Amino acid sequence: MKELFRVLKQGVYASMQDKGRYGFRKYGMPVAGVMDSYAYRIGNDIFNHSIDVAALEVFLGGLSLEVLCDHSIVITGADLHVDLDGVDVPLWKSINLSKGQILNLKKPKEGSIAYIIPRGGFICEEVMGSKSAYPKGRIGSVLKKGDILTVANIEVTKQHRGLMFSEIPRYENEIVLRLWESPHLNLFKEESVNTFFNGQYSYRGGDRMGYYLSGPELQFNNGSDILSEATQFGTVQVPSNGQPIILMADAQTIGGYATIGKVCEEDLWKIAQLRNGGKIRFTKHIKTH
Repeated sequence: MKELFRVLKQGVYASMQDKGRYGFRKYGMPVAGVMDSYAYRIGNDIFNHSIDVAALEVFLGGLSLEVLCDHSIVITGADLHVDLDGVDVPLWKSINLSKGQILNLKKPKEGSIAYIIPRGGFICEEVMGSKSAYPKGRIGSVLKKGDILTVANIEVTKQHRGLMFSEIPRYENEIVLRLWESPHLNLFKEESVNTFFNGQYSYRGGDRMGYYLSGPELQFNNGSDILSEATQFGTVQVPSNGQPIILMADAQTIGGYATIGKVCEEDLWKIAQLRNGGKIRFTKHIKTH
């Protein structure tokens, strides 16, 4: 084991995440894990990792790290204006670090969440089969100034691998999300359902538990409450104010608000990478055989 980074500035919000904590939802434990599974998976593929190594998930930048040893990393996901000693760093491609350098993730140019994945992954405590932080459950913690981040003592290679330019996703601030329809559509007035699938909503803030939207108010036939039922990453709840909430990776395991649908798995990265003020349109998912 060796020390790779010292946190000089903790930034907006950063935490260790892997693929998530599965098998414990029946006990009320959220899955947690990465918000953008595509960016995480590709970063691991570049290093030929297994998919469950710990990565540093960084929201919106403001992060500054002192390099404490020579090592290799890859940064995927949002373009947070990354530089190494003031020199721009390529994304989606492995790079070598040298002791004494300063790595900065400044502010978002495109998207909102980036992943720093060192060769071999970060070393951190595993709880219930996962290294993912879930601070609300007192598992792991948010990155703080002065923290030391460690990695396995793996030899640095000069060989570099990266993702083809054509495969790098674009993080747009106006997106379309495909939605599996909820069995509770009959709880909404018919004109509200039509409005939802033909209107536009804005992302107005949130966290790893849920993203809050604002737009055309949805109307109910007899109120928004239902008997509590299972929820998941991508469930779209609608509380009594008629404004949708998209549940995210740290979402509670059950909920008692009416649901209007569930975002398709393949589109979750789009909403995860949206910044405040971003625009969303919903479309019904059509099964293909």
